[in-house]
Parts: sequence; structure tokens; C-alpha cells
Amino acid sequence: MEIILILKFCKRGGSMNNSFLNMLVLYCLHKIAGERTIYSILHLLNGKKSSQTIQDAHLFQLTPLFNTFSSLGRSGLENLVIMLEEEGSVERYGEQSYQVTLAGMERLNAFFGNHPFPLGLNGWKFHRLSELFWERLTLAVQVISHLTNRDSKYIPIQRKKEIHHWLKGFLHHSRLSRDELGAEIYRELVECLESNEELNPSILVIRLTGHKNIGLTSSQAADKLKMDHDDYHIQFLAILHYMLETVQAKPSEFPLLSELIADQNDTAPLTQSTKKTFSFLEKGYQVEEIARIRKLKKSTIEDHIVEIALNINSFDIAPFVNMEKQNLIIRAAKSITSKQLKHIRQFVPDADYFEIRLVLAKAGDES
Repeated sequence: MEIILILKFCKRGGSMNNSFLNMLVLYCLHKIAGERTIYSILHLLNGKKSSQTIQDAHLFQLTPLFNTFSSLGRSGLENLVIMLEEEGSVERYGEQSYQVTLAGMERLNAFFGNHPFPLGLNGWKFHRLSELFWERLTLAVQVISHLTNRDSKYIPIQRKKEIHHWLKGFLHHSRLSRDELGAEIYRELVECLESNEELNPSILVIRLTGHKNIGLTSSQAADKLKMDHDDYHIQFLAILHYMLETVQAKPSEFPLLSELIADQNDTAPLTQSTKKTFSFLEKGYQVEEIARIRKLKKSTIEDHIVEIALNINSFDIAPFVNMEKQNLIIRAAKSITSKQLKHIRQFVPDADYFEIRLVLAKAGDES
């Protein structure tokens, strides 16, 4: 299969503001409003699987950015914040805490007014699936392209044995001929990537390798499209996330693309330890019993319960917080602007921090 998608989609480009990551950090500082340290942003962008980071991502409505910059380091973030402070965009609020200034807000509005967050970005939902999807997609496109051109001499773009093993099974169980495979995967890619005009498909397509065509690296692609490298990175992730959302919603319309993730049916994005706690809860065990059996602190089990409430809509928190207290906590959360639990507790003094966190987690945006 020829990668003629590249010629079809590589039409747009243009210079971008070189301070994309600075603006992203400034946006996060605005969202947390001085109620967390700058390192909470680092943990969020790195995709740290702690209950605190997961809860903060939801509490401050930053889930789309979860695990979007896993290579950002501590010193790198500190330098960015220092730069923002020197420019007058933020001011120190406490120990490693900052608030965005009026000038910073004007800068944010101007930047994201011209560079809105890309359609489909959902780091929390797809951070584990997107890498696998991309690895399988790139190898499938390369191999099918060479099969349709009757050329067996090529170096696989992916080296992981498990990806090769998956592809052999994928091709073995396919009922399509090599030519039909090429035509079908081309159709599905075009239909998926053209399903929304806000997408720039060339961001993804120019990285695909096919017969007599070598895909570009992330840096090469950004340069080719005259984009800021960090902006390109997040735009690329957003397209992967959008494709995953689309394919999962309409598997019958994208049979080959959906097959790339058919064996990934773990829909609840819970950490492994939380999954174990959840299994005990489903069997009727109490918090203290689970903590004793698992030899963990009660607070750790409570963290797990908050994580479950954040991610499983059907999870009932009534056994942990009665409905009357839930309503009081939600009312208190809506009446104040702060997200700090101690401020909410002043309005509901008989609620402990676990109960407040759990209610806020379950309420989501309603709080």
C-alpha cells in the first residue's frame, strides 16, 4: 500500500509560538490557583500514578494533560516557572506555589485564543493505550504496504517481539487478501482522519512508514510542518486519542483499526493496587478488613476508594458517606472558590477529609 495519504494531507503548516510548553505550565498554574505546589504539575504531566495526582487531575479539570509530557524533569519545570516569574506572568504565593498575575492571564487568553487545546486530547483515558495503538498501527501500515507491493525486503519499523507476534496473528486471522487489506486500512485511515475538519492529519501521516517511504521522527515532523516541537507533540497525541475515541465508539465502521486494540478490554483506568482493593470491595469487605488483609494503611485503602469513585460511574459511595452529608459537602464546595479541603471542612466540620475527597471525586464537575 502506497502512503499516498501523505500527499493528500500534507498541506497545512505555519510558524507557531515557541513558548508552547511555557504556556501549558502557565495554564496549569492558573487551574491549581496556588493550592498545590509546582511539583503537582510535574506529576500530572509525567503521569504519576499516585492517588493524589489522579485526584488533582480530576479536581482541577486537568485530566486531558495527564502523562502528556513524561520527559519533563524537575529542573526543567523549575526553570520554566522562574522564566514565567521573571516575565511577570506569575508571582510567588507560598513555598513552591504560584498564582497567575493579571498580565499572565492576558497572555494565556491571547495564546490559547489563537492556539486552542487540540480536539480529542484525553491523556487520562488513553495514556496507556495510545502508545500500543501507535506501535501496532505503524507496523501494520508498513507490512501491509509491502505486502500489496509484493516486496518482502524491508526492516520492520518496530522491534518489539510482542508487536511482531501480534501482527502475525492479526494477518493470520484476517479474511482479506493483501490487496483488500491495503485498500481497507487506507479507507479506514482516511475516514477516521477526515471525520473532523479541525484535525490536521498530516501531523500523524508523515510519520507512517510504507513501501519506498520512510516516516519522519517527531522532531523531523515538527520541523517539516514548521511547528513548535512541544506543540507538535501534544497535537500528535491528540490525534491518537481522537482516533481511539472514534474507533472505540464505532468499531463496525473501522474493523481493522478496532482490531488493533480489540484485546485491550480493560476499560477502568485504575492502578493495579486499586484494582485489588476494588475486588475486595466488590466482595463486601470493609475498609479496615482490606487494610489488614493487604497489610496497607487505612489511608492507602481510602486513596484507592477515591480513585475508584473518580473512574467508575456506577460506584456507590453511600456506604462511606451518607446522602445528607454528601449534599452538605457539595453545597459547601459550590459556595467557595477554593479547592482546599480544609476550607470545605469549615462548612462541614463533622466530615473528615476522606469523606470530602470522596464526595468531590464522585461529584466531578458538579462540585
